[in-house]
Amino acid sequence: MHFLNRYGVAVLGLLLMLFSYGVAAQTSSTGWLQMPEHPPVQVRLSLTGEQQDEQIQALLEVQLDDDWKTYWRSPGAGGIPPTLSWQEQSHGINEVSWQWPFPQQFEVSGLTTIGYAEAVHFPLTLEVNQPQGVLAGVLTMSSCTNVCVLTDFPIRLAYDTNQLHPDASTIAKYESALDKVPTMQSESDDTRATWSATSAQLAVEITRDSDWLTPTLYLHSEQPELEDVEFKLDELRLDGAKLIAVYAVSHWLELPDLTATDWVVSVRDENLLQAYAVTARAGSIASQAATQVASPSLLWILALALVGGLILNIMPCVLPVLGLKLQSVMSSGGVSQQRIRRQFLATAFGVIASFWLLALGLIALRASGASIGWGIQFQNPYFILLMVIVTWLFALSLFDAVTVRLPQRLQNWSATTGSDHSYLGHFAQGALATLLATPCTAPFLGTAVAFALAASVPTILVIFTALGVGMALPWLLVALWPKTVQLLPKPGAWLAWVKPIMGLLLLATTVWLLTLLFNFVSFSAISLLVIVLLVLSLLMIGRRYGKRGVLITLGGSFLAGAATIAVLLLTLNKWAPQLLPDHHWQELNRTAIDTALAADQVVFVDVTADWCVTCKANKLGVLLQDPVYSSLAAGDIVRLRGDWTMTNEQITAYLRSNNTYGVPFNKVYGPAAPQGIALPTILTSQAVLSALAQARGEHIQLED
Repeated sequence: MHFLNRYGVAVLGLLLMLFSYGVAAQTSSTGWLQMPEHPPVQVRLSLTGEQQDEQIQALLEVQLDDDWKTYWRSPGAGGIPPTLSWQEQSHGINEVSWQWPFPQQFEVSGLTTIGYAEAVHFPLTLEVNQPQGVLAGVLTMSSCTNVCVLTDFPIRLAYDTNQLHPDASTIAKYESALDKVPTMQSESDDTRATWSATSAQLAVEITRDSDWLTPTLYLHSEQPELEDVEFKLDELRLDGAKLIAVYAVSHWLELPDLTATDWVVSVRDENLLQAYAVTARAGSIASQAATQVASPSLLWILALALVGGLILNIMPCVLPVLGLKLQSVMSSGGVSQQRIRRQFLATAFGVIASFWLLALGLIALRASGASIGWGIQFQNPYFILLMVIVTWLFALSLFDAVTVRLPQRLQNWSATTGSDHSYLGHFAQGALATLLATPCTAPFLGTAVAFALAASVPTILVIFTALGVGMALPWLLVALWPKTVQLLPKPGAWLAWVKPIMGLLLLATTVWLLTLLFNFVSFSAISLLVIVLLVLSLLMIGRRYGKRGVLITLGGSFLAGAATIAVLLLTLNKWAPQLLPDHHWQELNRTAIDTALAADQVVFVDVTADWCVTCKANKLGVLLQDPVYSSLAAGDIVRLRGDWTMTNEQITAYLRSNNTYGVPFNKVYGPAAPQGIALPTILTSQAVLSALAQARGEHIQLED
């Protein structure tokens, strides 16, 4: 009995110790706090259990439901940063220091705000002046969707430095949150800010050790009088290791003088997350940053867009649809000039409307923070599948195997307007031509698209309209002068062969699109898709032409396939010796470029994609042909290739750092050209060899 009493006392003591430890552990966190009047936001303040000198680490966790967002310390228009009022109700606390993870930008009800979505963890540091104390007060959180709500959370958290125990889970979250906080850099000559009261602009210049890629910047000042100053990024120019950002500055009342004001510039780039301290100095932004921030005039860009859109008409992507249009015109002999005008206007509007849809899609993607670029829809297997079906249906329509009819109401409307043919088909031809043009990059197109995608929403729409008008220009000219159609060959018996030939060209386009799906789905899935399309095609042909039509189609397909294989074999036997095997290419990354430059090597960068027709032309016509092929095999050449067939953030970042948003893109670096020499969109042997020589520091005379 005495033994049991002693044993019971020991057990009781152990339980008391565990209970006291549990109480201490429980008091190291407020637990999740949620206010009934606004349940989408929850907060929790926890101590990590780690302390150093008179500092205790803490973590404020914020959980946001659905599409609710909260704000950064400089929240932008209409936002309020979170605050903790604690002084009057706390004891033992000297100060609570916040650290702010790098935020992101949002558009809320037409206003640009800066903050966080879904969840955010704020690392805090409590400076204490006694072993025991209490942090008590009110945490005020502003959260917004299309409305904004201010929520007050009562905070009470006691601490006892003698009872603190490290909590592994909270420490891990604290360290993770700390990794998202920019590292503070002291002010230096590498960072400058210029304030121009005349233009109400603030220009920030930052120079780092390596080249900038795709930086994102946010400004903040601790000075109270600058709390309501708002900034809009007008220009961002990258010149190797130098970055210049020019902000338009505004205030809802009177704009203060920013001379001698102190700012922190938070910057995130690939493998970089830093904050730079800078003091604004009065000066002329135009004189200090004109060469870096100056951009081509909008009129010049619009001219490039018009020419670039016009050139798209002769790119191989568009030729099947161009032939389809010409066939439809030649086969409609005796049509009035008014009808011709309307048909060509419908096609032109189909082109322009498709460019508008592309612009709106890219604007939406940019607003969501996704990567954008020319032709990125071909990185989506669902879009490629849609194009397979569209080109397949167009091809069948040329064989009269399928007819797309309008609803009866639209047919009645068409009849009442004096037209016995729908203009929807002509509109669809223009839309299809635009969609098939996007895997091609024409000269001048890249400059216009790059300028547009880095500009404001209205500018994007204006430039894409110019691209559409440029591509639709041939159709618009025929609409203005319908008599030009008379220059085409007259309809005759020969025209019966044109229609199926155009159908075969579109079927070839369908096959090409099917090959692009191999990057996304299995061979079995594509085989099943091909079988389904073949069966449906035979059913439609059988319904239109009967069994004889099906047999002729099968026999003709077999003969066409055999002829194609024979031609390919003969062509390969004749031309294969001239087509050299491709070099070994390393994967494109910035580190490989820097390493090669440090070793005084020359770097040739090739950014390409399987769906890019211009890329294939460059490869077959230049890169795999001498003298370029032999030059790229030299011992001092490092070959780097970026495959943009599917979404790749690293390659997208590299393209954006070079102010381009499409492929192909080729650039040569070397000891004499560390910043690189960008090559033209359509490569020539002379351009490549000249860039290689220039990168080495050589001067050679190339033969014409």
